[in-house]
Amino acid sequence: MTMTADQPFATEILARVQELLPVIAERAEQGETARAIPQESAQAFLDAGLARALAPRRFGGYELGLDVWFDAVHAIGTTDASHAWCASLIMHHPQYLAQFPLEAQEAVWDDGPDVAVASSVNPTTTVTKADGGYRLAGKAPFTSGIAHASWAMIGGMLPVAGPPRPALFLVPRSHFTVHDVWHTTGMRGTGSNLIVTDDVFVPENLALPLADLIEGTGPGGRVHDNPIYRTPLVTYGPATFAIPMLGAARGALDAYRAFAVPRQQRANAVVAATTARIRMGRAAADLDAAELLLRRSLDLAARPADASIELRARSMRDAGRAAELITGSMNDLIALSGTAGFAADNVLQRHWRDVNFAARHVTLNPDANYAYWSGTQLGVERNPAEVNVF
Repeated sequence: MTMTADQPFATEILARVQELLPVIAERAEQGETARAIPQESAQAFLDAGLARALAPRRFGGYELGLDVWFDAVHAIGTTDASHAWCASLIMHHPQYLAQFPLEAQEAVWDDGPDVAVASSVNPTTTVTKADGGYRLAGKAPFTSGIAHASWAMIGGMLPVAGPPRPALFLVPRSHFTVHDVWHTTGMRGTGSNLIVTDDVFVPENLALPLADLIEGTGPGGRVHDNPIYRTPLVTYGPATFAIPMLGAARGALDAYRAFAVPRQQRANAVVAATTARIRMGRAAADLDAAELLLRRSLDLAARPADASIELRARSMRDAGRAAELITGSMNDLIALSGTAGFAADNVLQRHWRDVNFAARHVTLNPDANYAYWSGTQLGVERNPAEVNVF
Protein backbone atom coordinates (compact mmCIF):
# COMPACT_ATOMS: atom_id res chain seq x y z
CA MET A 1 0.00 0.00 0.00
CA THR A 2 1.30 3.44 -0.87
CA MET A 3 2.37 5.58 2.06
CA THR A 4 1.42 9.24 2.13
CA ALA A 5 3.83 12.14 2.00
CA ASP A 6 3.60 12.36 5.80
CA GLN A 7 5.93 9.42 6.33
CA PRO A 8 7.62 11.10 9.34
CA PHE A 9 4.26 11.27 11.14
CA ALA A 10 3.64 7.60 10.39
CA THR A 11 7.08 6.61 11.63
CA GLU A 12 6.60 8.63 14.80
CA ILE A 13 3.19 7.11 15.57
CA LEU A 14 4.41 3.56 15.05
CA ALA A 15 7.50 4.20 17.17
CA ARG A 16 5.33 5.55 20.00
CA VAL A 17 3.10 2.48 19.77
CA GLN A 18 6.13 0.24 20.12
CA GLU A 19 7.16 2.15 23.24
CA LEU A 20 3.69 1.61 24.72
CA LEU A 21 3.59 -2.17 24.26
CA PRO A 22 5.25 -3.14 27.57
CA VAL A 23 2.91 -0.79 29.45
CA ILE A 24 -0.14 -2.17 27.64
CA ALA A 25 0.92 -5.72 28.52
CA GLU A 26 1.06 -4.71 32.17
CA ARG A 27 -2.38 -3.06 32.00
CA ALA A 28 -4.17 -5.90 30.20
CA GLU A 29 -5.23 -7.59 33.43
CA GLN A 30 -6.38 -4.26 34.83
CA GLY A 31 -8.58 -3.81 31.77
CA GLU A 32 -10.01 -7.31 32.22
CA THR A 33 -10.88 -6.62 35.86
CA ALA A 34 -12.36 -3.16 35.25
CA ARG A 35 -14.04 -4.31 32.01
CA ALA A 36 -12.60 -1.24 30.27
CA ILE A 37 -9.08 -0.27 29.33
CA PRO A 38 -7.52 2.15 31.83
CA GLN A 39 -8.03 5.84 31.17
CA GLU A 40 -4.24 6.15 31.17
CA SER A 41 -4.09 3.84 28.16
CA ALA A 42 -6.70 5.81 26.24
CA GLN A 43 -4.86 9.05 26.98
CA ALA A 44 -1.58 7.46 25.91
CA PHE A 45 -3.18 6.53 22.58
CA LEU A 46 -4.30 10.14 22.07
CA ASP A 47 -0.88 11.45 23.11
CA ALA A 48 0.74 9.09 20.60
CA GLY A 49 -1.30 10.69 17.83
CA LEU A 50 -3.61 7.77 17.05
CA ALA A 51 -6.69 9.99 16.67
CA ARG A 52 -4.75 12.22 14.26
CA ALA A 53 -3.61 9.41 11.96
CA LEU A 54 -6.68 9.34 9.70
CA ALA A 55 -8.12 12.73 10.63
CA PRO A 56 -8.23 15.48 7.95
CA ARG A 57 -5.38 17.96 7.69
CA ARG A 58 -7.93 20.75 7.80
CA PHE A 59 -8.41 19.99 11.51
CA GLY A 60 -4.83 19.13 12.38
CA GLY A 61 -4.87 15.49 11.33
CA TYR A 62 -2.24 13.65 9.33
CA GLU A 63 -4.36 11.86 6.67
CA LEU A 64 -2.04 8.86 6.77
CA GLY A 65 -2.55 5.63 4.87
CA LEU A 66 -4.71 2.81 6.18
CA ASP A 67 -1.55 0.73 6.45
CA VAL A 68 -0.52 2.85 9.45
CA TRP A 69 -3.85 2.00 11.06
CA PHE A 70 -3.22 -1.68 10.36
CA ASP A 71 0.34 -1.67 11.69
CA ALA A 72 -0.46 0.23 14.88
CA VAL A 73 -3.52 -1.80 15.83
CA HIS A 74 -1.84 -5.10 14.95
CA ALA A 75 1.14 -4.27 17.16
CA ILE A 76 -1.09 -3.35 20.10
CA GLY A 77 -3.10 -6.54 19.57
CA THR A 78 -0.06 -8.73 20.14
CA THR A 79 -0.16 -7.61 23.78
CA ASP A 80 -3.92 -7.21 24.35
CA ALA A 81 -6.88 -7.44 21.98
CA SER A 82 -9.10 -5.12 24.04
CA HIS A 83 -6.55 -2.33 23.94
CA ALA A 84 -6.16 -2.93 20.19
CA TRP A 85 -9.94 -2.85 19.65
CA CYS A 86 -10.22 0.52 21.39
CA ALA A 87 -7.16 1.86 19.57
CA SER A 88 -8.67 0.72 16.28
CA LEU A 89 -11.79 2.79 16.95
CA ILE A 90 -9.84 5.82 18.13
CA MET A 91 -7.90 5.71 14.87
CA HIS A 92 -10.61 5.10 12.30
CA HIS A 93 -13.66 6.87 13.72
CA PRO A 94 -12.21 10.19 12.48
CA GLN A 95 -12.60 8.69 9.00
CA TYR A 96 -16.32 8.34 9.75
CA LEU A 97 -16.55 11.81 11.21
CA ALA A 98 -14.89 13.38 8.17
CA GLN A 99 -17.93 12.28 6.13
CA PHE A 100 -20.42 14.13 8.34
CA PRO A 101 -21.44 17.69 7.39
CA LEU A 102 -18.65 20.20 7.96
CA GLU A 103 -20.52 21.71 10.93
CA ALA A 104 -20.35 18.34 12.71
CA GLN A 105 -16.61 18.10 12.13
CA GLU A 106 -16.14 21.61 13.49
CA ALA A 107 -18.18 20.77 16.58
CA VAL A 108 -16.02 17.75 17.46
CA TRP A 109 -12.62 19.04 16.34
CA ASP A 110 -12.97 22.68 17.35
CA ASP A 111 -10.09 22.31 19.84
CA GLY A 112 -8.07 19.87 17.75
CA PRO A 113 -8.23 16.25 16.57
CA ASP A 114 -7.07 14.50 19.75
CA VAL A 115 -10.60 13.34 20.55
CA ALA A 116 -11.91 9.83 21.12
CA VAL A 117 -15.27 9.16 19.46
CA ALA A 118 -17.30 6.00 20.15
CA SER A 119 -20.13 4.53 18.13
CA SER A 120 -23.20 2.36 18.40
CA VAL A 121 -24.26 1.99 14.78
CA ASN A 122 -27.28 -0.31 15.05
CA PRO A 123 -30.34 1.97 14.67
CA THR A 124 -31.99 1.09 17.99
CA THR A 125 -32.52 4.62 19.34
CA THR A 126 -35.88 6.29 18.73
CA VAL A 127 -35.62 9.46 16.64
CA THR A 128 -38.31 12.10 16.20
CA LYS A 129 -38.21 15.21 14.03
CA ALA A 130 -37.80 18.54 15.80
CA ASP A 131 -37.39 22.12 14.68
CA GLY A 132 -33.85 22.35 13.26
CA GLY A 133 -32.95 18.76 14.01
CA TYR A 134 -34.00 15.63 15.86
CA ARG A 135 -34.73 14.33 19.33
CA LEU A 136 -33.20 11.04 20.47
CA ALA A 137 -34.46 8.74 23.19
CA GLY A 138 -33.51 5.16 23.84
CA LYS A 139 -30.73 2.65 24.32
CA ALA A 140 -27.66 2.19 22.13
CA PRO A 141 -25.81 -1.10 22.81
CA PHE A 142 -22.24 -2.32 22.35
CA THR A 143 -20.58 1.10 22.49
CA SER A 144 -16.94 0.05 22.70
CA GLY A 145 -14.56 2.48 24.39
CA ILE A 146 -17.34 4.70 25.67
CA ALA A 147 -15.55 5.15 29.01
CA HIS A 148 -12.92 7.37 27.38
CA ALA A 149 -15.00 8.90 24.56
CA SER A 150 -15.93 12.59 24.38
CA TRP A 151 -18.58 12.01 21.69
CA ALA A 152 -20.71 9.12 20.46
CA MET A 153 -22.19 8.34 17.07
CA ILE A 154 -25.60 6.85 17.87
CA GLY A 155 -27.66 4.86 15.42
CA GLY A 156 -31.33 5.57 14.83
CA MET A 157 -33.91 5.75 12.03
CA LEU A 158 -34.31 9.08 10.24
CA PRO A 159 -37.97 10.14 10.32
CA VAL A 160 -38.44 10.84 6.62
CA ALA A 161 -41.19 10.41 4.07
CA GLY A 162 -41.34 6.80 2.95
CA PRO A 163 -39.43 4.00 4.66
CA PRO A 164 -37.27 5.25 7.55
CA ARG A 165 -33.54 5.31 6.83
CA PRO A 166 -30.84 4.38 9.34
CA ALA A 167 -28.52 7.23 10.29
CA LEU A 168 -25.85 8.22 12.77
CA PHE A 169 -26.31 11.11 15.19
CA LEU A 170 -23.42 12.84 16.94
CA VAL A 171 -24.01 13.36 20.65
CA PRO A 172 -21.55 14.91 23.14
CA ARG A 173 -20.65 13.11 26.36
CA SER A 174 -22.71 15.47 28.51
CA HIS A 175 -25.92 14.46 26.71
CA PHE A 176 -26.02 10.72 27.39
CA THR A 177 -25.55 8.32 30.27
CA VAL A 178 -23.62 5.05 30.34
CA HIS A 179 -25.14 1.89 31.80
CA ASP A 180 -22.65 -0.74 32.94
CA VAL A 181 -23.85 -3.94 31.25
CA TRP A 182 -20.62 -5.31 29.75
CA HIS A 183 -20.16 -8.64 31.54
CA THR A 184 -18.49 -11.03 29.10
CA THR A 185 -15.77 -13.68 29.01
CA GLY A 186 -14.01 -12.21 25.97
CA MET A 187 -12.91 -8.71 24.94
CA ARG A 188 -13.70 -7.66 28.49
CA GLY A 189 -11.49 -4.59 28.37
CA THR A 190 -13.40 -2.95 25.51
CA GLY A 191 -16.03 -1.61 27.91
CA SER A 192 -18.71 -2.00 25.25
CA ASN A 193 -21.47 -0.67 27.43
CA LEU A 194 -24.97 0.62 26.81
CA ILE A 195 -25.54 4.35 26.36
CA VAL A 196 -28.91 5.97 26.97
CA THR A 197 -30.34 9.22 25.64
CA ASP A 198 -33.45 10.87 27.07
CA ASP A 199 -35.06 13.41 24.75
CA VAL A 200 -31.70 14.72 23.54
CA PHE A 201 -31.73 17.34 20.79
CA VAL A 202 -29.33 16.80 17.89
CA PRO A 203 -29.01 19.55 15.26
CA GLU A 204 -29.71 18.47 11.69
CA ASN A 205 -26.10 19.01 10.61
CA LEU A 206 -24.87 16.54 13.23
CA ALA A 207 -26.57 13.62 11.48
CA LEU A 208 -25.41 11.39 8.62
CA PRO A 209 -27.50 8.81 6.77
CA LEU A 210 -25.83 5.42 7.12
CA ALA A 211 -26.18 4.90 3.37
CA ASP A 212 -23.79 7.84 2.84
CA LEU A 213 -21.21 6.19 5.06
CA ILE A 214 -21.67 2.82 3.38
CA GLU A 215 -21.24 4.35 -0.07
CA GLY A 216 -18.65 6.96 0.86
CA THR A 217 -20.90 9.77 -0.32
CA GLY A 218 -21.20 11.84 2.85
CA PRO A 219 -21.17 15.63 2.40
CA GLY A 220 -18.01 15.99 4.47
CA GLY A 221 -16.06 13.79 2.11
CA ARG A 222 -16.35 16.45 -0.58
CA VAL A 223 -14.69 19.01 1.68
CA HIS A 224 -11.41 17.08 1.82
CA ASP A 225 -9.16 16.08 -1.06
CA ASN A 226 -8.11 12.70 0.35
CA PRO A 227 -10.08 9.84 -1.23
CA ILE A 228 -10.17 7.85 2.05
CA TYR A 229 -13.12 10.06 3.02
CA ARG A 230 -15.07 8.87 0.01
CA THR A 231 -14.47 5.13 0.19
CA PRO A 232 -17.27 2.57 0.72
CA LEU A 233 -17.43 1.33 4.30
CA VAL A 234 -17.39 -2.38 3.46
CA THR A 235 -13.93 -2.14 1.93
CA TYR A 236 -12.35 -1.29 5.28
CA GLY A 237 -15.00 -1.60 8.03
CA PRO A 238 -14.57 -5.30 8.90
CA ALA A 239 -10.82 -4.81 9.35
CA THR A 240 -11.64 -2.67 12.39
CA PHE A 241 -12.37 -5.88 14.27
CA ALA A 242 -10.24 -8.40 12.39
CA ILE A 243 -6.94 -6.57 12.92
CA PRO A 244 -7.09 -6.80 16.75
CA MET A 245 -7.87 -10.51 16.33
CA LEU A 246 -4.86 -11.00 14.07
CA GLY A 247 -2.60 -9.16 16.50
CA ALA A 248 -3.83 -11.26 19.42
CA ALA A 249 -3.29 -14.50 17.53
CA ARG A 250 0.22 -13.37 16.60
CA GLY A 251 0.83 -12.60 20.26
CA ALA A 252 -0.43 -16.08 21.08
CA LEU A 253 1.98 -17.58 18.55
CA ASP A 254 4.86 -15.78 20.27
CA ALA A 255 3.64 -16.95 23.68
CA TYR A 256 3.29 -20.53 22.48
CA ARG A 257 6.80 -20.46 21.02
CA ALA A 258 8.21 -19.37 24.38
CA PHE A 259 6.15 -22.06 26.12
CA ALA A 260 7.02 -24.86 23.70
CA VAL A 261 10.80 -24.47 23.41
CA PRO A 262 11.64 -26.18 26.72
CA ARG A 263 9.12 -28.95 26.00
CA GLN A 264 11.01 -29.86 22.84
CA GLN A 265 13.99 -30.87 24.97
CA ARG A 266 12.24 -33.88 26.46
CA ALA A 267 13.49 -37.07 24.80
CA ASN A 268 10.15 -38.83 25.19
CA ALA A 269 8.26 -36.11 23.36
CA VAL A 270 9.78 -36.50 19.89
CA VAL A 271 6.64 -37.73 18.11
CA ALA A 272 4.37 -35.27 19.86
CA ALA A 273 6.85 -32.49 19.16
CA THR A 274 6.84 -33.26 15.44
CA THR A 275 3.05 -33.08 15.35
CA ALA A 276 3.12 -29.85 17.30
CA ARG A 277 5.65 -28.32 14.92
CA ILE A 278 3.43 -29.17 11.95
CA ARG A 279 0.37 -27.58 13.53
CA MET A 280 2.36 -24.57 14.67
CA GLY A 281 3.69 -24.06 11.16
CA ARG A 282 0.20 -24.29 9.70
CA ALA A 283 -1.13 -21.81 12.25
CA ALA A 284 1.60 -19.32 11.35
CA ALA A 285 0.93 -19.74 7.63
CA ASP A 286 -2.80 -19.20 8.14
CA LEU A 287 -2.13 -15.99 10.07
CA ASP A 288 0.04 -14.74 7.22
CA ALA A 289 -2.73 -15.61 4.75
CA ALA A 290 -5.28 -13.73 6.86
CA GLU A 291 -3.02 -10.69 6.90
CA LEU A 292 -2.68 -10.73 3.12
CA LEU A 293 -6.45 -10.87 2.69
CA LEU A 294 -7.01 -7.96 5.05
CA ARG A 295 -4.26 -5.81 3.55
CA ARG A 296 -5.68 -6.36 0.07
CA SER A 297 -9.02 -5.01 1.26
CA LEU A 298 -7.37 -1.91 2.70
CA ASP A 299 -5.50 -1.40 -0.54
CA LEU A 300 -8.87 -1.34 -2.33
CA ALA A 301 -10.22 1.09 0.28
CA ALA A 302 -7.43 3.51 -0.62
CA ARG A 303 -8.77 3.54 -4.22
CA PRO A 304 -12.52 4.18 -3.82
CA ALA A 305 -13.01 4.77 -7.54
CA ASP A 306 -12.16 1.09 -8.12
CA ALA A 307 -14.54 -0.25 -5.45
CA SER A 308 -17.15 -1.97 -7.63
CA ILE A 309 -19.92 -4.01 -6.03
CA GLU A 310 -18.00 -7.19 -6.88
CA LEU A 311 -14.83 -5.95 -5.20
CA ARG A 312 -16.73 -4.73 -2.16
CA ALA A 313 -18.26 -8.18 -1.86
CA ARG A 314 -14.79 -9.66 -2.16
CA SER A 315 -13.63 -7.53 0.74
CA MET A 316 -16.49 -8.81 2.89
CA ARG A 317 -15.80 -12.38 1.80
CA ASP A 318 -12.11 -12.04 2.58
CA ALA A 319 -12.81 -10.54 6.00
CA GLY A 320 -14.96 -13.52 6.87
CA ARG A 321 -12.28 -15.93 5.69
CA ALA A 322 -9.57 -14.03 7.55
CA ALA A 323 -11.59 -14.33 10.75
CA GLU A 324 -11.91 -18.08 10.19
CA LEU A 325 -8.17 -18.47 9.59
CA ILE A 326 -7.29 -16.42 12.65
CA THR A 327 -9.72 -18.28 14.89
CA GLY A 328 -8.57 -21.65 13.61
CA SER A 329 -4.94 -20.76 14.26
CA MET A 330 -5.75 -19.50 17.75
CA ASN A 331 -7.67 -22.66 18.58
CA ASP A 332 -4.77 -24.82 17.39
CA LEU A 333 -2.31 -22.91 19.56
CA ILE A 334 -4.40 -23.20 22.71
CA ALA A 335 -4.97 -26.90 22.04
CA LEU A 336 -1.24 -27.46 21.59
CA SER A 337 -0.53 -25.76 24.90
CA GLY A 338 -2.54 -28.37 26.82
CA THR A 339 -4.03 -27.62 30.21
CA ALA A 340 -1.19 -25.20 30.96
CA GLY A 341 -2.57 -22.81 28.37
CA PHE A 342 -5.74 -22.34 30.42
CA ALA A 343 -3.95 -21.18 33.56
CA ALA A 344 -5.36 -17.88 34.78
CA ASP A 345 -1.96 -16.20 34.45
CA ASN A 346 -1.26 -17.56 30.96
CA VAL A 347 -1.74 -14.95 28.26
CA LEU A 348 -2.72 -17.70 25.80
CA GLN A 349 -6.14 -18.21 27.35
CA ARG A 350 -6.89 -14.47 27.25
CA HIS A 351 -5.94 -14.27 23.58
CA TRP A 352 -8.05 -17.38 22.93
CA ARG A 353 -11.12 -15.90 24.65
CA ASP A 354 -10.71 -12.56 22.92
CA VAL A 355 -10.18 -13.95 19.41
CA ASN A 356 -13.16 -16.29 19.58
CA PHE A 357 -15.38 -13.57 21.00
CA ALA A 358 -14.34 -10.96 18.43
CA ALA A 359 -14.93 -13.41 15.58
CA ARG A 360 -18.67 -13.24 16.35
CA HIS A 361 -18.91 -9.62 15.21
CA VAL A 362 -21.61 -9.37 12.57
CA THR A 363 -19.29 -7.94 9.90
CA LEU A 364 -17.07 -11.03 10.13
CA ASN A 365 -19.84 -13.61 9.70
CA PRO A 366 -18.35 -16.00 7.11
CA ASP A 367 -21.62 -17.51 5.88
CA ALA A 368 -23.27 -14.15 5.26
CA ASN A 369 -20.17 -12.72 3.63
CA TYR A 370 -19.59 -15.77 1.42
CA ALA A 371 -23.23 -15.69 0.29
CA TYR A 372 -22.95 -11.97 -0.49
CA TRP A 373 -19.92 -12.52 -2.75
CA SER A 374 -21.40 -15.59 -4.43
CA GLY A 375 -24.56 -13.67 -5.18
CA THR A 376 -22.57 -11.11 -7.16
CA GLN A 377 -21.10 -13.96 -9.21
CA LEU A 378 -24.39 -15.74 -9.82
CA GLY A 379 -26.52 -12.71 -10.58
CA VAL A 380 -28.56 -13.07 -7.39
CA GLU A 381 -29.96 -9.78 -6.13
CA ARG A 382 -28.71 -9.03 -2.66
CA ASN A 383 -31.14 -9.20 0.23
CA PRO A 384 -30.15 -6.28 2.48
CA ALA A 385 -31.05 -8.35 5.54
CA GLU A 386 -28.39 -10.94 4.68
CA VAL A 387 -25.38 -8.72 5.28
CA ASN A 388 -25.35 -6.27 8.16
CA VAL A 389 -22.58 -3.81 7.47
CA PHE A 390 -22.45 -2.66 11.09
